[in-house]
Amino acid sequence: MANKMEEKYFWQEDLDDDHILLGLSHEGQKEVGTVSFIDFYDDIQDVQVGDPLVSVEGSKAVTELEAPINGKVIKANLDLADNPEKINSHDHQDNWIVELAK
Repeated sequence: MANKMEEKYFWQEDLDDDHILLGLSHEGQKEVGTVSFIDFYDDIQDVQVGDPLVSVEGSKAVTELEAPINGKVIKANLDLADNPEKINSHDHQDNWIVELAK
């Protein structure tokens, strides 16, 4: 399993002064392929660069996505665990992974 933490694998959307959404970028998805399985780690709260966020299984690779930035996990998009196809969407309302407080 390869680990991915480079910022290019994530898109970031500022929600307000100190909250952001993180999701799998188009470039990251091209490398992983069509995602069919996502597993969230149970104890993600405060993350540092390089800490694991989720395990992703795609048509081209199985990888662990690691935090590209430091922050506190406010919300995780747990719907992706039951509906992993949503991460393949280009709609940020569907394919976000976590909301972080910086």
